[in-house]
Parts: sequence; C-alpha cells; structure tokens
Amino acid sequence: MALVDFSKVRQLFGEREETSDEAIFRELFVLVLARATDADAYSHPAEVSTVQRVIKERLGEEISSADVRTAALSKVYEMVPLHKCLAEASPRLSKEQRRAIVSGLVEVMHADERVSASEAEFFNMVVQTLGLTAADAAGLIVD
Repeated sequence: MALVDFSKVRQLFGEREETSDEAIFRELFVLVLARATDADAYSHPAEVSTVQRVIKERLGEEISSADVRTAALSKVYEMVPLHKCLAEASPRLSKEQRRAIVSGLVEVMHADERVSASEAEFFNMVVQTLGLTAADAAGLIVD
C-alpha cells in the first residue's frame, strides 16, 4: 500500500523529487498513528483497529492491521527519528493538517482506555514538534 512505503517522507531527507504537501501529510498521519501503537512497547489490538478506522475515516483508505504494525516499526525510523521527520515536514503542513494528526493520535491513545507515561511523552513530542499549542492539542479552535 502506498501509505506505508513512506517515499514522500524519505524524500524530505534525500531525493529531491517534487512532493505534494498533501502526500506528506497522508504519510505522516499514518506514521504518527501507527507509531503510537508501539509507544508503550505493546501494540494493543484496540489501538491497531482504531488506527485502521481513523485512517479510513480521515484519509478514505483501507489499511490492514499488518500494514499498521509494519508502519509502527518502519525502517524510516532507522534512517531518521520520527521527531526529525515531523520537524522537517511541519512547515509544509497547514495548521488544520497538524491538528488532524494530533486529533487522530488522541483517538488511538484512548483506544485501550489507558494512557501510559511513555504514550503521554510520545504525544507531547508530537504536539511540540508540530509546533502546536496546548489549546490546539486540546482541540480548541481559537479564532
């Protein structure tokens, strides 16, 4: 599936092919949500199924549980840590896209009805690296 090859994210750190901001958003959305399933070193089945549902609802694409698990442990992280991917891509994303990533992340983190300290740390890193405020993270839309 195109969403889990992360070619657009890799291009941020290598090849310079023209990449649309929407394509980068879609790949980062999948990367962040999938990685969240492994943030506490245990991929709870409810988190994986929530990632599948959220991706279907927000991106209109099906993703298998195997692809979610593959994305969570993607070789992209060996090349560049997620926070560096987010920092590099964040200026190309609209505030709405960055909020959408965080909103989806919140859904995934609540899927197993508990949030561990490592998951909270992961969440804080994503919010900070995307350049969002606490209000943004809370879903408050300030005019």
